Order: sequence, then C-alpha cells, then structure tokens
Amino acid sequence: MEERVKQIMADIFDINPKKINKSTSMDNVDSWDSLKHINLILELEQEFKISLDTKEIESMLSFDDILKTLKMKL
Repeated sequence: MEERVKQIMADIFDINPKKINKSTSMDNVDSWDSLKHINLILELEQEFKISLDTKEIESMLSFDDILKTLKMKL
C-alpha cells in the first residue's frame, strides 16, 4: 500500500517517489495546493475503492496521515 500511495503522490505532485517519506507533507511539497489535494483524494478513493468523508480529507495533510487514514478504512 505504501508504494502505491507514494506513486500516486509522485504523479500528482510531480515529485520523485523515492523522496516521499513519513515527513512529506503539504508544508514541504511546493506543488501541494488545494486543487492537487482534491486530485490526490480522488485518486486514493479510486485506487483503494473507498469513500472519504470531509473530516478525513482535511486530516490527510502528510504521507503519514494518509497512511493512517487508509489503514483505518481498509
């Protein structure tokens, strides 16, 4: 799952997946804006066949947070 999330993030934010780690967040990825955040959420929902609510979406602001949320949903 981690590698799939890294690849989705890399594709959306146009960054190297090898540079994505637990500390990767909206604060340190220049291309991570609100529009790309929505694209990220849509891709994650499609990839993992889940539906995220507003509270979950708002909390998914780092790679680590994304993994925690997905683990709860799966």
